[in-house]
Amino acid sequence: MNHEKLLQLLGEVDDHHIEESMVIERRPYQRLKWGAGVVLAVAAGFMLFTSNIWNERIPLSTDSTANSVHIIDESEIRQGTSQENLMDMTEDELFSRWNPVVVKGTVENIRHIEIDFNGELEYQSLLTIQVSDVYHGDVQTGQELVVRADAIGRAEQAEHIDVISHVRQGMEGIFMPIPYDDEFIWEQNGETLRLKDIADYGFPDGERYLFLDTPSGLLFEREAYPSLQDMNSLDEIERWMVSRFKASE
Repeated sequence: MNHEKLLQLLGEVDDHHIEESMVIERRPYQRLKWGAGVVLAVAAGFMLFTSNIWNERIPLSTDSTANSVHIIDESEIRQGTSQENLMDMTEDELFSRWNPVVVKGTVENIRHIEIDFNGELEYQSLLTIQVSDVYHGDVQTGQELVVRADAIGRAEQAEHIDVISHVRQGMEGIFMPIPYDDEFIWEQNGETLRLKDIADYGFPDGERYLFLDTPSGLLFEREAYPSLQDMNSLDEIERWMVSRFKASE
């Protein structure tokens, strides 16, 4: 039950019933039993009421009609979170369509959000990436990029483990997020969310736009990049990126 509904129910309690609850009963045991019930009910109600209050709410512009966007804990991400549909693209198209920036950096922070589209809830994650090298795009070394991504939940929650699910705070990688402008709008259940309201960049999907240096080695969607099939370190990917974008200048 959400806190608005709880407040509505609390508002419907008649003062007469409140006064009755204050009358001293002749049977102490029943009074104690009733009092304990009230305490438990109030405690349960308080927990329900505060579950969203303590979650930071991200302010939205007038271009967004979604009910709300809240920062939530990883444990609150629900199963069945929608994933981006993978559009068929060649290796060259991955670099050219939407003109992604290409940077090397470290994941400094991961926050999780719940988006309410008029009762339909969607879960996403916001990555803060500290940029250490820039291969392509209007980005500066040392800049922090806030990037929207598919929800990064616990491994046991995921229906299938994609590349983005392996991202962890402190992890280094090469990232290819696309810059958002006012034209990037998420429409669902009759409501809209201007993506720039929550992040300046985003991954078009959770598979093909990041190369991660994980404890188990280099991880990326190899089938999407025929030119990189045999590479096994982030340094090799970096040298290839430098060569590619120098050639295109």
